[in-house]
Amino acid sequence: DVAPAQRDVAMVFQGYALYPHMTVRQNMGFALELRRAPDTEARVDAAARMLGLGHLLDRYPRELSGGQRQRVAMGRALVRRPRVFLFDEPLSNLDAKLRGQMRVEIARLHRRLGATSLYVTHDQVEAMTLADQIAIMRDGQVQQVASPLEIFDRPVNLYVATFIGTPEMNILTMRREGDRLVAPALSVRPGGFLPAVKDGVQVKVGIRPDHVQLAA
Repeated sequence: DVAPAQRDVAMVFQGYALYPHMTVRQNMGFALELRRAPDTEARVDAAARMLGLGHLLDRYPRELSGGQRQRVAMGRALVRRPRVFLFDEPLSNLDAKLRGQMRVEIARLHRRLGATSLYVTHDQVEAMTLADQIAIMRDGQVQQVASPLEIFDRPVNLYVATFIGTPEMNILTMRREGDRLVAPALSVRPGGFLPAVKDGVQVKVGIRPDHVQLAA
């Protein structure tokens, strides 16, 4: 049985980890059967309806697509009614189109359940589209924790600046000359940060590609 302290947390892995000899219904309800939960069937049916698996409950994992298997794995966590979901790169094994569809489903599920979800991913698109708050890690160290928009608009260092954004931010080495920042073949009159830069000092300037416009 699962210890009481662990019942508030449910994990969804990169690998589906489904039992091949069990049907979808049996896979989703297995943890509840171990606990002898009296409402196992009702919970499985409710989760299946929510995930669009109602017509697949009697099939085996080998008869399912990758997206369907991942929904079964999500349903197995869902029936436990946890307070916290832990998603460990759950979409990495899916193709690009299916990842996009599953991101929408996970976001919809999160809004409907209202449970806290901790989602680990190397895909910045997933992070930017799913998260309320993002923690960017590098070599085991937290670089920045903020909302997606805050991280995009105000990255705290060069690593975060170049990590978030497709295509990534342009980083230019420039030098202050009077009221301008200059680089080879480039001269700009920046905004309010210029007074913090001493004349003749070099700085790193980040410019998002979507902020660049062609001029005459």
